[in-house]
Amino acid sequence: MALIRGEFYSEALGMNTDYMAILPDKEVIQAAPAGKRYPTLYLLHGGIHDYTSIVRDTELVSFAREQFPELAVIMPNGDFSFYTDYKGDCPYAFQYRTFIWDELVEITRTLFPLSDQREDTAIYGWSMGGFGAMTAGLNHPEVYGSVGAQCGMVDIVWAVETRDFLRVKHGRMFGEPPVVKDGDYDFYYKLRQLSESEGPRPRIFHCWTEQDYLIDINERLHAYCKGLNLDYTSLMVPGVHGWGEHGEGLRSFIGWLAADYREREAR
Repeated sequence: MALIRGEFYSEALGMNTDYMAILPDKEVIQAAPAGKRYPTLYLLHGGIHDYTSIVRDTELVSFAREQFPELAVIMPNGDFSFYTDYKGDCPYAFQYRTFIWDELVEITRTLFPLSDQREDTAIYGWSMGGFGAMTAGLNHPEVYGSVGAQCGMVDIVWAVETRDFLRVKHGRMFGEPPVVKDGDYDFYYKLRQLSESEGPRPRIFHCWTEQDYLIDINERLHAYCKGLNLDYTSLMVPGVHGWGEHGEGLRSFIGWLAADYREREAR
């Protein structure tokens, strides 16, 4: 598979931003029908990491090549933003939520032959990236057909209420005082809305590790999701907070995407 590293200017961020992309092998493209556009995974890194870390820390390229060779993977840079629009004195820059929601998909679809079908568009992430992926996917089910989190910060209401050491950061991300309950960042609220909606609903993949320090909030959300009218898949894998031993969580997610794609292609 082709590994690309590039940058483009983001109006939302007010600066150039880096990204990494994995594209299908030349043999896959040559064997495809003319004009084919490829299923896409937007993959978000965790806090204190960057857009290169997933490739460095996992066997992502091998997972994709072996399980889903048609898949394109886009890895943007999110800094330590939690993929939110910064408040206060940052109205014209550092708008990471707007970048992910409004710019990234549109720009990358002009750069690469990516499918514009929601069924072919997925977003997933680890830790902070899981929060960003779930936020984007639950608020934009018309864009993303599949969404998920790996060891994600899946209860930001709990975080704001209990993690006082991040008080300044939460104020920058959510306002002062931080307001998150019953809004776009409250997954319990958004999942309940989607469960009751007659509109599009994404498939959800939720994974965490046996020794995840966020295991409690992930298992609480898991229990909640089981009672909703949603296409919800969950998985616990060995390991500490991260992608799981040998990247098992990420590998499983890509396999889950591939199985759905194969089923739809066979119809």
